[in-house]
Amino acid sequence: MRIRLQLISAIFTTFLLGVSAVAYADDLSHSVTAHGLTVHYGVIPSSKLGESGSNAASNITAPTPNQYHLTVAIFEAATGRRVSDATVLASVKGPRAHDTHFHTKPVEKRLDAVKVGGAVTYDNDFQMPWSGIYHVDLTVTQKDQPKPTKIRFNYDHRF
Repeated sequence: MRIRLQLISAIFTTFLLGVSAVAYADDLSHSVTAHGLTVHYGVIPSSKLGESGSNAASNITAPTPNQYHLTVAIFEAATGRRVSDATVLASVKGPRAHDTHFHTKPVEKRLDAVKVGGAVTYDNDFQMPWSGIYHVDLTVTQKDQPKPTKIRFNYDHRF
């Protein structure tokens, strides 16, 4: 009886861990709150944009294997109101290269405003050829604010 109970417990634990791992792997969005703004962000392979039928891709050429699509949605932290009238710049700096131990040079791009229904997100494509921590610095300039807001987050990129 004791062995049967241990076996059932082991099967249940294995099942629970498996379900938890799948749920974690599917959670591709992340959030950061700083300086009065909340930014929800996600990164997917640029090649997946065409598969989903989206026409929001910022480039016309076929994506390279190391090209990933960064999308951010920005909200006022206090009110939850979506920020839909901003200019957003993103500077993405890759992880340390294995051969030189230096971080890659930052790449700065403007994130394009994309409106789907009533929701505005900001996005663009970036090269992410290595696994590791990518440092993303956003500069959000709102039309009704005198100074831009800077928000930094780290994205753990794994293949």
